[in-house]
Amino acid sequence: MKRTDFNEAHFNRRHFLKGLGALGISSILPLSLRSADLDYDSIEFDTSTYENNNAQTIVIFLYGGPSQLAGNMTNIEEISEKSQNPYPLGNERYIKLTQDRFWGNAGGYAMQRMLDAGDMNIFRTCYRTVDDLKAHGECTSQAQRGKDTEGGAGVIANLASILYHKGAITEPSGSDDVGKTIPFVTMEGESTFFSEDDLNLNAFLKPVAFGSGSDNPYKRGGYASWYENIILDHETNSTIGKIFDTIAQKYNRDGKVKESFERRVILEKFADDIHNITLPDGIEYPSDNVFAQRLQTAMNLLIHNEHTKVVSMGSPGLGGWDDHSNAIDRYTARMTQLMEAIESAMAHMKAAGKSNINIVVFGEFGRNVNYNNSLGWDHGNLQNVYWFGGSDYMNRLGIVGETEVEGKGGRIYQRPKGFETANTSYHFQAFSIAATIYRMYGIKNPEILTNGNAPIRDLLA
Repeated sequence: MKRTDFNEAHFNRRHFLKGLGALGISSILPLSLRSADLDYDSIEFDTSTYENNNAQTIVIFLYGGPSQLAGNMTNIEEISEKSQNPYPLGNERYIKLTQDRFWGNAGGYAMQRMLDAGDMNIFRTCYRTVDDLKAHGECTSQAQRGKDTEGGAGVIANLASILYHKGAITEPSGSDDVGKTIPFVTMEGESTFFSEDDLNLNAFLKPVAFGSGSDNPYKRGGYASWYENIILDHETNSTIGKIFDTIAQKYNRDGKVKESFERRVILEKFADDIHNITLPDGIEYPSDNVFAQRLQTAMNLLIHNEHTKVVSMGSPGLGGWDDHSNAIDRYTARMTQLMEAIESAMAHMKAAGKSNINIVVFGEFGRNVNYNNSLGWDHGNLQNVYWFGGSDYMNRLGIVGETEVEGKGGRIYQRPKGFETANTSYHFQAFSIAATIYRMYGIKNPEILTNGNAPIRDLLA
C-alpha cells in the first residue's frame, strides 16, 4: 500500500536519528575544538622521507595482553620444567615447533613462511621497564599514546595533526576528493589512538569508521515496523533516504552539519565500492575468520586509496587476549587465524604491486610463562612486536632479540637475555613503536613525542 500522507511535523527525532545511521555519521561530525598541545616548531619534519616512503599502515592492537609464546618458544623446555604445570610438549596436537622456534600450532607455520619470504620482522624483546605496570587500562592508554605519562593525544591523532600542520596532508575540496576525506580510519570504533586531548583537529582528520565485509556504517538499509507509516514506496529503499536527505537540507543551516549529511551519501558509495573490489587472481582470504574480513577491507582501502594513511583495528574482533585460563586451545586457534589472515594480506599486497604498506601487531603488555593452575598465563612485561611488509623503507631484520627465563613459583617470566648487564640483548618499550611510526612518516625527532624512547633500532632504512 502506498502512503502519501507523511507529516514532517510528526516525524520525531528518534526516528530521524535511526534513519540517519547515526553510528556512521558520528565519526564525521565536527566536535568542539580546543587549543593544540603540540609544539610544531620543535618537531622536525622531512618532506622527502614522507614522500619517498609513501607509507600506509595497518595497526593491529591485541587487547588483553597477548602471550609471546606464539613467536618465541626458544626456552619452552626450561619453562615447562619450572612451571606450576608442565606444558604438553609431547602432544603434537598442542605444541609443534617450526625451525625458528615459532609455535606452529599457534600461527607459527604462517609466521615461518612470512619470515622466510622476507615479509616479517619479529622483535622478541619488547620489554616494559617503566614501573612494574601490568594493568589493562593504564598500559593500553600509554601504549596507544606512545608515552609513559597519563593524558595527551593518541599516536594517530598526533600524527594527523603534525602532517596537516607540516603541509603533508591538505584539506579536501569538493566531492571529487572523497578519498582525501579519509586519511585515518578506525575499524574498532573509538580508541586512545585517536584521542585528541587538546589537539585542534580539522574535521576531516578525525577517524572515519569502516566496517568489514559488506558492513557499511554509512548505509541506510532495511525495513523496520516504524517505517510502515512513512515509506512512500515499499518497492524501493531509496524513497526513505530521499526523505531524510530533504529534511536534512531543509532544516539544517549551512555549514559543517549540512556538509556532513552530504558526505554520508558520498561515503556510502565509497565504502560500497571498496567492499565490492574484486581480489587479484589467486588471492583468497580464509573463510570464517574475523581477522581476514577486516584485513581484506583494510588492504582494499589502502591499495585503492593512496590518501588513507593509517587504519586501526582492534576489539571486539581482535580482543580477548587475556588468557588467564584454558589458554592453549583458545590462544592457538586465535593466533592461527590472525597470522593466516596477515599472510593473505601480504599476498594481496604483492599481487597488487604494492610494497609501501606495513602492518604492525602488538598489545598493551605481554604475559608471564608460568602455566598456572587454571591452565593459563598471568600478566607480564615482555611481548613480541610483529612488523610486516613496508619493504620500500623497512630493512629485513628477521628475528631480533633473545630471551632468558627468570622467576619461580607462580611468577615465571621471560626477559631480555643478559638483562641489566653489558651484554644484554637489544630491547625496547612499546613507546618505541610509536616513535617508529612517527619516523616512517617523516618526523625526524620523534623522541620528543615519546618521552625519549627512540624508534626501533635499524628497522627503518
